[in-house]
Parts: sequence; structure tokens; C-alpha cells
Amino acid sequence: MVGRGEDRGSVNLVALVHALSGAAALVVSVYTQTGLLASVEFVKPLGFAIFVAGMLLFAVAAACLKRAFLGDVEPVTGRMVTTGPYRYVRHPLYLGMFAATAGLALAFRSLVGMLITLVVFVPAGIYRAMLEEQALAQKFGADWENYAEQTGFLFPRICRAKD
Repeated sequence: MVGRGEDRGSVNLVALVHALSGAAALVVSVYTQTGLLASVEFVKPLGFAIFVAGMLLFAVAAACLKRAFLGDVEPVTGRMVTTGPYRYVRHPLYLGMFAATAGLALAFRSLVGMLITLVVFVPAGIYRAMLEEQALAQKFGADWENYAEQTGFLFPRICRAKD
């Protein structure tokens, strides 16, 4: 099972890399304005709008999770959350974090912040979400598989395959 025994150290390492890279991307974005894109008048409000949208998505997703938000990779409740943004995507919390972090890097025109976001933070988050998916599949079985077939990983499915 994911998160047990010898796998626990790697799960903790992924969580640590994800958290630290997100924090680093945010701090670096604020303090290293490198002139990413030229038009401050357009980029700054766009970046802040993406940041706010990401934070709103994160907050709504966290509210839907309730107590399950405090869990690790392993599910901590006996129910699957499929309401709110979880109706459309399996990992809206991560999508919100990715959008907020990239939006802030864009708003501050920080090439270094954007690179940390895209090269470390997003891949670490995707890997962590994949570990969560394994744990959810083990706990909820066919219910999880049906849900996963109907919803996108990070983005809503536009087309669904016909049976």
C-alpha cells in the first residue's frame, strides 16, 4: 500500500520537495523580477487574476474535502469527495496551487519563479497526485475507477470515449 513501510520515506520526500519548491517559487517570484515578458501593464493584472483564481479554486476544493484536507497521501475518511470542483477534475487542489504559483510568477515577471514552478513544483505535485490516486484506488476500488473514468486528472474532460 502507498505510504506504508519502505515507501513512506519516498512519499515524505515528495511532499517535502513539493512544499519547499512551491514556497521557493513564491518567494523567488516576489524578489527576482527578471522581466519575463515585456508589457507590465498587461502581464501584472493577468498574473494576479490567475493567482486569485487559483487561490479561489484551492479554497473551494479544500472546503469540499473538509477533514480529508488534513490527510497525507492515504485517504483519511471513509468517503470519496466528488462534489464541487471534484465533480469535474480529480485534483482541483493541485490545479489551484499550480495556477496560483504560476500566476504570481507571471505577475512579478519572474523567469526564475516560473522555472521553479514549471520544472520542480508542478512535476512534484503531479507525482504526489499520482501517489494519491494509487491510495484512493486501493481504498475505494471500483468506485474510484468509475469516478476516474468520468473526470480528468487536472483538467475537465471535453470528450469521453464511447463504450
